Amino acid sequence: MTKPGELATKRRRSRPVVPGSSEVPLLERVLPEPIKPLARTLGYQRQVTMPRLRAMRPAAAGTPTPMIFVIGCGRSGTTLLGRMIGAHPDTSYLFEPYNVWAAISPLTDASQIFSRGEHHCLLDESNVTAESRRKFERLMSRPQGITLVEKSPFNTWRIGYLKTLAPSAKFVHIIRDGTDVAWSIEKCAKGEFKLAFRPKLNPWWGVDYAKWHALTEDGKKANYYAPEVDDLHTDVQRGAYEWLVSQLEVQAWRERLGSSMVEVKYQDLTTNPAGAIRSISEAVGLSCPNDWLLEVTAWINPSTSSHGEPLVLPKQMCDGFNRLQASYKFDGRAIPI
Repeated sequence: MTKPGELATKRRRSRPVVPGSSEVPLLERVLPEPIKPLARTLGYQRQVTMPRLRAMRPAAAGTPTPMIFVIGCGRSGTTLLGRMIGAHPDTSYLFEPYNVWAAISPLTDASQIFSRGEHHCLLDESNVTAESRRKFERLMSRPQGITLVEKSPFNTWRIGYLKTLAPSAKFVHIIRDGTDVAWSIEKCAKGEFKLAFRPKLNPWWGVDYAKWHALTEDGKKANYYAPEVDDLHTDVQRGAYEWLVSQLEVQAWRERLGSSMVEVKYQDLTTNPAGAIRSISEAVGLSCPNDWLLEVTAWINPSTSSHGEPLVLPKQMCDGFNRLQASYKFDGRAIPI
């Protein structure tokens, strides 16, 4: 257990610097413009080199590290929830460690920031190899008595993959109104970053839109509105599809996960944070010390809506989107093309 006052220090974790993170503006201000693309390329390679070197060592023998995966479509509140659970005195927190996952298997690098070659958004047990299992055990191990909390929205599409690597893991799924999520993604997908020796990097869709291409191909193979995916031409439509695929993947696993998964709505987290966090901590087997609860619930700001113009989707996708919205009792609705 940490001593009083240690939670603030504990929250500061090393993590990859990616477009849109708080570290990027400083780099952008300091470096001359012609050097920035090369600095970005070298920076991403540096971020993945150390995990790759660590992964070459044998996995430590002993009891597997207990794990909690915080999942949910991007822009649903996963960052806030992951930070809250990750500040618990008995946890170690990994914030979107995409460099670590790329070191475990290049297949996971859907944005192609750290790797080049075959990559996917959707992964299952068939994608786990003896080598990726060994690297996972090496890179995700923690001292006895510590639970590892890992937060990556991509993992919402990889539950079967994760369950094979960590059979006893717990999952915390956060859900937000799909229209809010879609419009928020649209804002995040604006702009691009130049890289040296590589195509441009979109802050949401990856290098040369690698993440979107992988999501469409994997989504079609999974029969997630395959006939209509190519009719999505705007970032808000693509964001709605990302939300849809995320919810459908969770639905496919909800019954099999049973009590190993707990779900919370973003609105409930922001309107009743103490109640939500107590329920989550009980479900995942963490204690609920009062100093931790008081600190993390103080981070909550009132929930806001990102609704813009009407969300327009192809007919079948629109119907499916609205059914899911209704099932969660969310207000937002799409309209058909």
